[in-house]
Amino acid sequence: MPTIPRPRPALLRGVLLVLALVLSLLVAAPAHAAGGTLKGTLKGSDGSPLSYFRVDLYQSTGADTWGLAVTRTFGGFGSTLPPGVFEVSGIPAGTYRACFKTAYDNTYEWAESSGIGCWQGAFDIRNGVDVTITDGGTTTITPRLPAESSVHGTVTGPAGVVVPAYVTPYRRAPDGTWEYRQGAHTDLAGAFTITDLDPGTYRFCLSDVAREYVAGCWRDAAAIAGATDLVVRPGAAPSIAFRVARRASISGAVTRPSGSTSSLYVNAYWYRHDRWEAVAYAAVDGDDRYRISGLDADTYRVCVSGDDVVPTCWQQGSGPDDATDVVLAAGQARTGVDLAPGPAGFVAGTLPDMYLGAQGYPVPVAWTERDGQWEAVSSGDAYPTGVGSNWEYRIGQLPTGRYVICVHHEDPEFVPAFPETCNGDSPTPQGGEPVDVVAGQTTGGVDIATDRAGEIRGQVTGTSQQVRVDLYTRSGRVAASRLTDAEGFYRFRDLPQGDYRVGFHRQTASSAFAAEWWRNKTDGAGLAAASPVTVDGDIVTGIRAVLDPGGTVTGRVLDGAGAPVVGCRLQARAPDGTLAVRTTLTGADGSFSLGGLSTASYQLVVPAACTGGPARFYDAGSPGRTSTRVRDADAVAVVLGATTALPGDLQLP
Repeated sequence: MPTIPRPRPALLRGVLLVLALVLSLLVAAPAHAAGGTLKGTLKGSDGSPLSYFRVDLYQSTGADTWGLAVTRTFGGFGSTLPPGVFEVSGIPAGTYRACFKTAYDNTYEWAESSGIGCWQGAFDIRNGVDVTITDGGTTTITPRLPAESSVHGTVTGPAGVVVPAYVTPYRRAPDGTWEYRQGAHTDLAGAFTITDLDPGTYRFCLSDVAREYVAGCWRDAAAIAGATDLVVRPGAAPSIAFRVARRASISGAVTRPSGSTSSLYVNAYWYRHDRWEAVAYAAVDGDDRYRISGLDADTYRVCVSGDDVVPTCWQQGSGPDDATDVVLAAGQARTGVDLAPGPAGFVAGTLPDMYLGAQGYPVPVAWTERDGQWEAVSSGDAYPTGVGSNWEYRIGQLPTGRYVICVHHEDPEFVPAFPETCNGDSPTPQGGEPVDVVAGQTTGGVDIATDRAGEIRGQVTGTSQQVRVDLYTRSGRVAASRLTDAEGFYRFRDLPQGDYRVGFHRQTASSAFAAEWWRNKTDGAGLAAASPVTVDGDIVTGIRAVLDPGGTVTGRVLDGAGAPVVGCRLQARAPDGTLAVRTTLTGADGSFSLGGLSTASYQLVVPAACTGGPARFYDAGSPGRTSTRVRDADAVAVVLGATTALPGDLQLP
């Protein structure tokens, strides 16, 4: 039999000491109350106990506002209490207002017949009676919920016209805010009935009102903050009426040009975000009249558009930027804003062998140049011809002028099947070939062939500076420009098929390096001598350039007293504008060295900023060797890499 060790006396004494200490602390500690208890039985408006409900206890948080302090839900699945019985324990001592409601959410609102109620017999926390809870005490109450209510009424406009709307009730919450409650739509007679409303204080507002009318709240309030209170008592069914005002409107007649049959629309614009934005529109009816309603008091501009007319604004402006203001007061019906658009020109053509992949469609767009910027002015429709993969397109709404037509792949499945392509095989409108359009006529045969996108890549060496590379289309226009990166590389992406010319360093600059074309063709040889780069849906690499030091012209500029003209920026340029322009500044003694020139003949220009009058040109036969008449200018022959010194100073009068 094993021997059981006996505990040591010292260990027993220690354990007994700890137990005695704990017991003494428990005896000496004061009793802490666990709060109070609120209990009772809740009945519905019909006097029967409720089976699923919530008890909410609120405490005052300020003037006429209450915050939720305790909430408990009773009944439902697994409940051990009889229907209607509640007991909330552990409530901190204090003064509360107790409110009760069924625990169904709004989805089951139809199943209720009782509204929210507070002790004692109140249907709103603000007219409730305080309940006092004490530590260790039990307070017993027997609350009863009030009957639900309803509100009905009508929504009408001027002269009693029916106005469709949604009427939204907002019940005042204990914290003073307004809680959204489910409302009702008006019927065909403009009447509405909102049922299942908990009694309380409400405000009512309209939504989903036709734009022609001013939506607001009951008794002509613009928003809920200024609306009128309506106390809805238990079981009551008060009636309210909304009288809504019309917003302002603009109306007038549209005089069509001869032969116009397309649908016309009139847009109203207002000034927002630093531009005129369309805010409302109306179709021109069979009597060639329009009416734009639902406008607020503001300043508007009105324009008409359609496929076979030129977009025209009131007082004959071509767009909202240059139209005449129409100023509206609240509810004003402005009449007589008449419009008379002119006949539109059209551009039409074929999109041969159009490939779109699995998704998308081609969109043709007409572009025009305004103040040096290209703007899209009209888009058209394209549709298959039924012959192979050919599509046809037509663009209208064009006034007399010159346009470049481009087509792009709209809504492709993943990436566009073809790049944006402009007539003249250009990736951009500025590189395209313009077509002339006459109002009332169709310019046809503007066909645009599209195919896979290609690319041109290359490098520029000979200088550590960034260099601009220009891409020219067959029309001789610059379609795009790129700057080389830190290692001199550049690329032109998404290029339509075609023959391009690539020019290097052809921007106006102060530089020792001459401009050139691909394959070391000098700038003076001109675009016609440049080697073409053929793009056929693939990446073309190796289009490189090594910049060479250009020719130089030297001389000196003096004023009428023979003193040097300092800091004057001179120019060397081609008489016909085909050469890259080079500039330089005169030094402290008026001397200059104008480099970066190709083998060609240049005009030397002293700008007006230096002369104090008109610009002057180098003219060897004139006094001071300058003339204000460009036809008298003498060209200076320059050779790449060589220096040409003027035979005498340029003296300004």
